[in-house]
Amino acid sequence: MTLVMLVPFAVLAMLSVARSWRYPTLWPSAWQLDQWRVFGDQGAALASAALQSTTLALVVAVTATVIGFFTSQAVAGHRHEQRWMALALLPYALPPVVFAIGIGQAWAALHLSGSTAGVVLAQLPFATAYAVLLCRGYWTPHTLALAELAMSLGAHGAQLWWRLHWPLARGIVGLCLLQTALLSWFDFALVRLVGAGQVETLSFKVFEYFNGGDLRLASTAALLLLTPPLLALLWRPGLLSPALLKGPSP
Repeated sequence: MTLVMLVPFAVLAMLSVARSWRYPTLWPSAWQLDQWRVFGDQGAALASAALQSTTLALVVAVTATVIGFFTSQAVAGHRHEQRWMALALLPYALPPVVFAIGIGQAWAALHLSGSTAGVVLAQLPFATAYAVLLCRGYWTPHTLALAELAMSLGAHGAQLWWRLHWPLARGIVGLCLLQTALLSWFDFALVRLVGAGQVETLSFKVFEYFNGGDLRLASTAALLLLTPPLLALLWRPGLLSPALLKGPSP
């Protein structure tokens, strides 16, 4: 599985330095570094796109995780839990493109089109729904029983959250932050439609180069887009552990 996941990175890396690569050859027949020199000339634009992507990802991830965690707490154990979960996941009933088109006039009237705030607000419903789904796994009967036990021993308010929930929920909160950040980091449809071409992220740059007809330059930009998430996963591989989705063990 690791090799399969690394194959696209290898192909993009070779394509970014390939001068000529035609079917059916398995390797480029000629190499060049012109694509990377172009990035040296456009360093300011790429740095701005990277900063824009990072800002969007951080704001969306933190906001969605906070809302999703407390929403999942309210939903857990409710007698109509399934109905509330269905309502929380309602944003996924619409494709992002249809959603962006639907809110277009409202965003224009509120002067949110073409702004970073407008893109954040458009991405939040999808990220928050995903956060609710992930964080719901924390509120198991065992967790709720521990909370009741702690309250019976005198814990309340900040003590309950700081001494009980935070130590137990750190893993799933970290996973939620990473996944919702990636939703924003790789998003193109909402950035393109809501951002109206004025909010330029790294994913926007990839498609800009691709539409310009330079697949090699687009591959080089894609490597820059994929590298930070890959480094984050290599740094904290435990964030992808399936055990996090099951909440704290008894």
